[in-house]
Amino acid sequence: MRRGAVIGPVPSASGLADPETKPMMNRRRFLATTAAAGATLAAPAVRAQARQTIKIGLAPQQATQAETRKVWEPIYKIVADRMGVGLELTVANDWAGISVALASEQIDATQMGPWGYVLARAKGEARIACTMLVNGEPTYRAVIVARPGLKIDKWPDDARGLSMQMLDVGSTTGWMVPTHWFRQRGLEPKTFFGRYAEGASAAAAQVAAANGQVDLATGWDIHRNTMIRNGTLKADANTVVWQSDPLPNEVVAVRRSFPEEMRVALRDALVGLTDEQRKLLPWPYTGFVPGTHAPYEVLEKMGRELGVLKA
Repeated sequence: MRRGAVIGPVPSASGLADPETKPMMNRRRFLATTAAAGATLAAPAVRAQARQTIKIGLAPQQATQAETRKVWEPIYKIVADRMGVGLELTVANDWAGISVALASEQIDATQMGPWGYVLARAKGEARIACTMLVNGEPTYRAVIVARPGLKIDKWPDDARGLSMQMLDVGSTTGWMVPTHWFRQRGLEPKTFFGRYAEGASAAAAQVAAANGQVDLATGWDIHRNTMIRNGTLKADANTVVWQSDPLPNEVVAVRRSFPEEMRVALRDALVGLTDEQRKLLPWPYTGFVPGTHAPYEVLEKMGRELGVLKA
């Protein structure tokens, strides 16, 4: 047979297929059919091997890393399935670690506090995918609480000379927002208050005010309400004497070179969680909405005016 000739039965003189050609024809047809079937069967396996994986990093939002994973992994499994990708979920030791991981592109996406997102955007060009909802709202407030029995009729005049416990200087509501508020009014917290301290954890500051160890302490409404709900703080253990204007909530942010279509897919998957799926979210989170940078510009402005964010 010539190279390139059509494979098939060779007609006999009578016009019928030559019986001696049938074994070759059947063997070749079988091999061709088997190869085609094999290619069809192998395709899903090849696609499965090539399936993209999204790397989600989380800070320990719950009491431990294990609890954080237990709470959030079911949500992100749903999200990954909706996106048609695999999931690799890691929980860092602290918020700083997760910010570094996003900036260095070791992870694709993470949940971040608003100030953490602003810093990640400034330093690592992180991009927002979603804003997280708390009790149905995309905002929260910084608060200052007073020890029991402390009467403040006029704020901030009646607070002059009192003791103040602020949180770490990296805290949005525990340091930056209240410090900016005071300085905008020509007041320097370190000299306005009689005894001033920084660096407490949010829970420790709330308890310090409740126990009368300090007159005043900073924090944020969501955290305080969570402590009250969990029974670690009584509703009347301290009193809110000041609160900020609404601030934009936590975000889900992605690394600088994360493909735009994947950012959109992540956003749509989170926003599109069903009512039943949203019940898996830990209190007080209730869902996600598409996020833009505009609401966070107020924090950028505060950071620049305080000198903690360079232009």
